[in-house]
Amino acid sequence: MKITRRDIANYRLLGILLEKDRRKLQKYVEKRPSCYSGKVYGSNQQFPYEPRGFTIGGCSEHEQVKMKEWEENCRIMEERIETDMEYLHKLEMEIDKVIANCKDIEDKAILEFTKDGMSQQEIALKLRIDQSLVSRRIKKYVSD
Repeated sequence: MKITRRDIANYRLLGILLEKDRRKLQKYVEKRPSCYSGKVYGSNQQFPYEPRGFTIGGCSEHEQVKMKEWEENCRIMEERIETDMEYLHKLEMEIDKVIANCKDIEDKAILEFTKDGMSQQEIALKLRIDQSLVSRRIKKYVSD
């Protein structure tokens, strides 16, 4: 996997978006469509008769179709989130490899700050160097 500037810049954002997707899926799961159910009261068959409550349930065809659509949508969302999580982990590993292979400590710091979501201008101010130097240092290690 070849790392680009965009990969490093968007790494942190991808993690945030995936967390939001997980929360959306959780809300979606909590709002599961329901089938008809109710409680029926009766008694046991033998003396002494004791009142009992029975829960019954069932779905109409329309409710069954809605339930299948819901299950399919949940499955698709889960698969997409899982795929994106795998990509995020691979990306993190590759970025960390690039940072680990840096010889210059300042270059490591620049790449680490970039991974943490800082802009080139913020990094330049922090390290007291020019923004164009930050850009060139990043370009040494990653492609456009």
